[in-house]
Amino acid sequence: MPLLLAAIAGFTFWLLRRGATPEAVAPPDVKTPPSSATSLLQPLPGVTAEKVGQDFDAASTSSPVPDESMRSDPGASASPEMATDDFAARKALALSLYRRNELEAALEQVQAALSLQLDDELLELREKLEKEVRVQRNYDNARTANFVVLFDGYEHKEMRVAVLDILKDAYAEVGKELDHFPARPISVILYTARDFSEITNAPVWAGGLFGQNDGKIRVPVQGAAGQEQLLRQVLYHEYTHALLHDLAPGSPLWLQEGLAQYFSGERGVSVGQVIPLSFLGAGFPREPRAALAAYMESLQAVTDLVEEHGMPRLRQLLNELSGGSGLEAAFTAAYGQPFSRWAENWRPVRREE
Repeated sequence: MPLLLAAIAGFTFWLLRRGATPEAVAPPDVKTPPSSATSLLQPLPGVTAEKVGQDFDAASTSSPVPDESMRSDPGASASPEMATDDFAARKALALSLYRRNELEAALEQVQAALSLQLDDELLELREKLEKEVRVQRNYDNARTANFVVLFDGYEHKEMRVAVLDILKDAYAEVGKELDHFPARPISVILYTARDFSEITNAPVWAGGLFGQNDGKIRVPVQGAAGQEQLLRQVLYHEYTHALLHDLAPGSPLWLQEGLAQYFSGERGVSVGQVIPLSFLGAGFPREPRAALAAYMESLQAVTDLVEEHGMPRLRQLLNELSGGSGLEAAFTAAYGQPFSRWAENWRPVRREE
């Protein structure tokens, strides 16, 4: 089931202001198998993945780039086998171009591929691309070795400097803690609130999104004045997701969300283990109060692991997961006991709220 990783910098406080206290969270039916766990939000165009850990353009990195013959009329007399190969190559190239934010070129390849064969994924991508091309038509970009920031030059010209500075800090600080630095530049798109809503269909409380399919960070930016701390929190949260997707994409969702909150400096609320952690590996509840509990549990679990055993053990856990080990084996290698045993006995350390 598609999953969405959303920054909840404003979400926790939004819920708390509305009385979503931890005590009001009722545990879900523990008989529900982990595989049935769902994400917090409905699937959103452009920022979803078939499941946590799927690399959006894994196939495209090894697919051939279309040769000159592909620029001929798609309806030319080609055999069915040639048409199939042509379609597959064009689709792979379209996905790769989209990931690199070369939107118009990606749209051309999508159109060409669809002229050869109907494909639901490409139909959805075409719809997203048409929106994004329209929204980003006049966007400017600022580049560093590790990031490409795209922004509305009229709305966010001054903000881009602050964003790049924060991203530089996140790259250094989170990278040092996890001993990992993504090799490819990460695209970060700054939207007005209206454009962000149009492109992502995200709820008003979403502070930002990281798309596992396209590897891009999307952030609604209202202006620099008075927003620096919140912007830093959102960018650290989403950058952590991007780094983890590059380092250990198959890691459980509670670990990803816990680390994203931990490195962004978000403060937890003591809720206890009202939802078994084993249920939070593939998705979070949709219901807001239960979702808040899931996020807070995830932050507590990561904080307890770091404070009790140190960051090197957690890095080892991620490296084991990156190497293909399952959670039970990876956790045993890092912490000397299977995850299921630790989770069963884990009692969150209570902290001042």
